[in-house]
Amino acid sequence: MTTFTMTVHKSQDSEFGHTCLVLPDTVSPVLTKELLYTGVTRAKKWLSSVVPREKVLELAVERRVFRASGLGGAHPGSL
Repeated sequence: MTTFTMTVHKSQDSEFGHTCLVLPDTVSPVLTKELLYTGVTRAKKWLSSVVPREKVLELAVERRVFRASGLGGAHPGSL
């Protein structure tokens, strides 16, 4: 068995046959739709997930990154 552990940010530009996305049990400002997308798309064949609280996942899907530069088109009033 081979095991690697890394953050979603660190895994960018990587692909793995099987990944396991582990979410926290509390809401976090860094847990956004974009972060979930990056985590999910690291899996080439098989994705496992650990979601302690469904509400955390729901809130993450609804939250978008706010970029001060204006990239992405989201601004605080649209969140």
